[in-house]
Amino acid sequence: MISLLDVVSKLVEQTAAHLITDHLERKRGLHDGQFSCRKRWSCVDVVAVLMNSTQQAWNRKQVAGALFMDIKSAFNNVSKSHLGRRMEALGIQPDLIRWTDSFMSDRQVKLVLDGKTGKVSPVDTGIPQGLPAALILFTTYLPGIFDRVETAILDVQGLSFVDDISWWAEGADAGKVAAKLSAVVVASMQWAAKNEVAFDHGKMEAALFQKGKRKKKVAEVAVAVGANSVPFNKAATRWLGVWLDSQLTLRDHHATRLKQGQKAMTRLRCLTGQMGLSPANCRKVMTACIQSVAMFGSELWWKGDHVWGTMGQANELQLLVNQEARATTGCFWTTNLGALSMESGLRAATTQLENRQRRFGLRLLSLPEGDQAREVVGAPTGIGRQLKYALAYGGQTERTVLLEELETCNAELLQEEEAEAKAAAEGTRLGLTMFTDGS
Repeated sequence: MISLLDVVSKLVEQTAAHLITDHLERKRGLHDGQFSCRKRWSCVDVVAVLMNSTQQAWNRKQVAGALFMDIKSAFNNVSKSHLGRRMEALGIQPDLIRWTDSFMSDRQVKLVLDGKTGKVSPVDTGIPQGLPAALILFTTYLPGIFDRVETAILDVQGLSFVDDISWWAEGADAGKVAAKLSAVVVASMQWAAKNEVAFDHGKMEAALFQKGKRKKKVAEVAVAVGANSVPFNKAATRWLGVWLDSQLTLRDHHATRLKQGQKAMTRLRCLTGQMGLSPANCRKVMTACIQSVAMFGSELWWKGDHVWGTMGQANELQLLVNQEARATTGCFWTTNLGALSMESGLRAATTQLENRQRRFGLRLLSLPEGDQAREVVGAPTGIGRQLKYALAYGGQTERTVLLEELETCNAELLQEEEAEAKAAAEGTRLGLTMFTDGS
């Protein structure tokens, strides 16, 4: 159910969402593996954490696996009473809890199909999807499952982005990994039954990550889900827009994303040419609609221009960039590539890949201390060394710490009149002094 309400109500919801998010961040009320509805976090960060944990397991001569679960009708099944108790346990201000209760009460829904309007029905559960406060309220509803499962099963890590949950485990072989993930399913189902949450069994997938070629016996191992079983995928598994293969090379991901970028290029070609957009607008369209698709997740597989394997992938992306440049400028196919790049204003694929990975690493380092995504940079793993090389990271950065309570600034009003303020500005005084016109 997607809800579209007035702008004024959205401002109130945005304020409430900000207050709830700020409280949970400062009090560390969310689970470390929850990456949605949090500033400076993205779905690529979750995949980076999973890859880093897997490669660390490989360093210990272990095998790793993941079970991907999807919550069925996630927003529609949120219980108001359970959410209120959860917010109270997290120490959220009573006013915000009462606002949330009012926000989810006295709601009605009706169906409009082909111009015909159905009957109005009351709605007692669920969060209206599409509203500013919906995501953080749903995220607040979930941390209990991670605490429950990770306490019951040792050496299991929970990661999530909105309603997509992943359980990661390691073991000496595929059988032990499958046994841990099977125990995770039991614990998750028990928590779900008590909290009025249901998982979509048809969307559950399992992936096994190991170095070298997969053994034949692995195909016989599966994760038990009630009376059914979920075998480990032989092909790459799609999770949060990234295709994860068993060796985490992400070659399938690159090939899939490149193909999607080429399809987008074909669809957008009609906007270029003599009767199309201006070259400047064409360049913006190419960057927003094609490069963002083709290079999504490239921060995870790019190893630099000194590695032969990734240079082949960069050359494939460069061919796509050349097509974008010709469509933007209208130049012939025989035009010199250097001149074509200068006229179009599109940067080379290698430069873009390096910049994307560099920005990705810097953003991870800006996260608060103790965050597992921050610890990926410089870790003794493949992805950790990639980011360290891209940033020339020496191991030391400024500390980023979220204070549990906001510090007040003991400010003193010096002058209100403009003339007196200008005269005071010319004087000298100790400490930090700020002048403002009040705007």
